[in-house]
Amino acid sequence: MPAPVELAPDYYLTNFLALADFVMSRYEALLSADERRFYADFHALDMDSQRLYVRLLSRKGVPSTAGSLFRQRKLAYAEIGDLAAAADRLVESGLLQRNPVIAATELLPLFSKAELLPLSSVPLPRSLKRPELEQALLQQGMDTSALTAADPLLAVQSAQHFETFKLCFFGNLNQDLTDWVLRDLGLYQYEQYALDRDHLPFKNRAQIERHLRYYDCLSVLDDTLDSGADAILKLAAQLPAADTEDATLQRRLDRLRLTMARQLERLEALEAADQLYRLCVRPPARERRARIAVARGDIDGGLTLCREILAAPLCEAEEVFAESFGYRTAKREQRLDGWAAPSRYQAPTETVALPPAAMCVELIAAAWLEVDAGGPCHYVENTLFNGILGLYVWDIVFAARPGAFFNPFQVSPSDFRTPDFYPLRRKAFEQRLAELDRENLAARVWKNFDQKYGIANPLVAWDALSEPLLTLALERIPAAHWQVLFRRLLADIANHRSGLPDLIRFPDAGGYELVEVKGPGDRLQQNQQRWLAFFVRHQIPHRVLHVEWQVS
Repeated sequence: MPAPVELAPDYYLTNFLALADFVMSRYEALLSADERRFYADFHALDMDSQRLYVRLLSRKGVPSTAGSLFRQRKLAYAEIGDLAAAADRLVESGLLQRNPVIAATELLPLFSKAELLPLSSVPLPRSLKRPELEQALLQQGMDTSALTAADPLLAVQSAQHFETFKLCFFGNLNQDLTDWVLRDLGLYQYEQYALDRDHLPFKNRAQIERHLRYYDCLSVLDDTLDSGADAILKLAAQLPAADTEDATLQRRLDRLRLTMARQLERLEALEAADQLYRLCVRPPARERRARIAVARGDIDGGLTLCREILAAPLCEAEEVFAESFGYRTAKREQRLDGWAAPSRYQAPTETVALPPAAMCVELIAAAWLEVDAGGPCHYVENTLFNGILGLYVWDIVFAARPGAFFNPFQVSPSDFRTPDFYPLRRKAFEQRLAELDRENLAARVWKNFDQKYGIANPLVAWDALSEPLLTLALERIPAAHWQVLFRRLLADIANHRSGLPDLIRFPDAGGYELVEVKGPGDRLQQNQQRWLAFFVRHQIPHRVLHVEWQVS
């Protein structure tokens, strides 16, 4: 067992400086004057002041209009020699504000009930719940200066500038300095790929501002969805304009608008929902618009949208929807001219009654299959075929391409979940697939399994890929099946990575079989049905196993 990794006491400062220096070396021309001043002011500080600032910047303080709040007396960091002096210097530099003018409602959450009770001008029961206590103190018009006289507050300033630095470094605001810690502790490993300095994700300041605006809107989404149609429409109006040359922003805006439009549908604001869907490029925007049109009595509009989808589907799921919904609508309205009933595949199905146990239904079914049919059975769901594909094409996934890799903490190339991922690497993928035979596949998979084990790959779930499972899969599954499976996955990697069967069994007599397990009350999802239809077209052995619980 490897010895535990010990980080330096001020590891966080090293990581902060690495991020800030990285961004300045690549984006200085795109940073605002205030952001460049933030960088310069921070570098001018002594080490203790830098340590304290990054400590507070990285912590979750009490939010306020003046910035995240902390009580100075509550702060203690062994690596900071003189914390009070460091705080004084940060106040002088403007990176902290001491005792900012804030409302009492923002101040009270910093203090415990025991600290607040003595401040009441009338006796209050100790059993009083905190919200009622705060309300009572506010109604008394309490003097809050007593709270901060001997216990000054510190408000972090310029945090918004660091948000810009993080956005430029990661390309998003979902990641943060924690990524360094996880890597340095050995809990997360990243592939060593070449960083592209010439094709960075942001080309101009306006693009940065649009992404920052997007994240501002995203931060209030949950509250907005619960606040009614008017609030949703107000937030939608605040979204940045899409940029046809910024596919990443377009995807993010689509995802946000789809979420808001779907909530508007639930609130029966159908016209407003339709207008938002019209601004979206990605599915299921056209599907939702067709459903809204029919729900509002616009049968021609709904059928026209279905025909548009069928003429140029953006994905398989969209095409299947248009075939089914268009036919059902035309049949109900007795307008079947040009509409044929879509074929529906019924997979081989078996129902068994099994005793309930303290594990998931898939594992119960796997144990039963091993006894009933013979041969090992593994619970793999979406991990086996994706994982072996990831091991087989590892070098192609992480190959240098313009704009693919721009920071050292990427699990995948920046375009991995986009329609461009396969076309931009088509030649390499086609050559690799043309080389695929049993020996070549096994050699590449085992080589990368041994050399890359534990390194993050968007297709590989290491914990799910045991050596016995890989051995059986590579021996039993024909190369022709790997070919078609890999081609379908690569054709739409964002959508086809899910919906694969739960189990794979390897009968004692040879071969293999994929088994989709459905517990009581469960039924096949659309993506699972599409995979089953694919299996029958390519003669891949499969079945559906319905499990019912035995009555004791």
